[in-house]
Amino acid sequence: MKDYMVKDIRNIAVLGHGSEGKTTLVESMLYAAGVTDRQGRVEDGNTVSDYDSEEIKRHISISASVAPIEIHGKKLNLIDVPGYFDFAGEMSGPLHAVEGAVIVISAATGISTGFEKAWNATAKHGLARLIAVSQVDREHINCRKVLDDLRSTYGNCIIPTVLPIGEGTSFIGVVDVLTGKAFTGAGKDRREIPIPEDMQDEAELYHDELVEKICELDDDLTMMYLEGEEPSVEQLKAVLRKATCECTAVPVCCGTAYRNKGVQKLLDAVVDFMPAPTDIPAIKGC
Repeated sequence: MKDYMVKDIRNIAVLGHGSEGKTTLVESMLYAAGVTDRQGRVEDGNTVSDYDSEEIKRHISISASVAPIEIHGKKLNLIDVPGYFDFAGEMSGPLHAVEGAVIVISAATGISTGFEKAWNATAKHGLARLIAVSQVDREHINCRKVLDDLRSTYGNCIIPTVLPIGEGTSFIGVVDVLTGKAFTGAGKDRREIPIPEDMQDEAELYHDELVEKICELDDDLTMMYLEGEEPSVEQLKAVLRKATCECTAVPVCCGTAYRNKGVQKLLDAVVDFMPAPTDIPAIKGC
């Protein structure tokens, strides 16, 4: 493992309600980044972060564990945090050691008590947040409703950056709303595909809304937008990253960790939008 500049490090906690796929998501991120050569399963007791005998026996996370990833020239230190309230101390401790958090929410259950606790805890610590809508491949789910519920509950800070192509058993990939590109395939086998015809209007609508929301976060981009000029993807990403680091924007991705689809875009979002230690003000003592 090579040495990294501090600006290229991301210390990220992975939080959420119990049994909504945090450990599976970390496992799939490790596989998608090429850290592991096969994706472990919680039910098989062979995941990287749930290695304790009691965790393997119970099929739940009991203590926080670190999973390092090297990708796109960055070093990601992911901390898989237990979601069950019996182990609340294991959640609060890691939040003092990270600059950002990925909060997992199941597309099958929507906003849960565990999600609310994770949201409030990260807000208390002033952590940048990114939401991962998981289990999009489950039956009888409505990912758009989850996005609408998040926006109605937490306001305009919620910014969807990825849309699912299909839902439930028909889920095949994701659309990057910012770039207008679609991807299918699992993990390292991801490949670009044309946006399906029946999604083109929706993708364009979400893209326009995304550009407008990001432009509202920066005076220079606002002027460009009002003059009829759309900023470049790089400019939009820079402003969204700044807003995310300042906790005024929360990007939202979606996918299925179990089938490793959409996970690569989540990794990209962590690299693009989550803060490095140098992006956070120095801690002041009492």
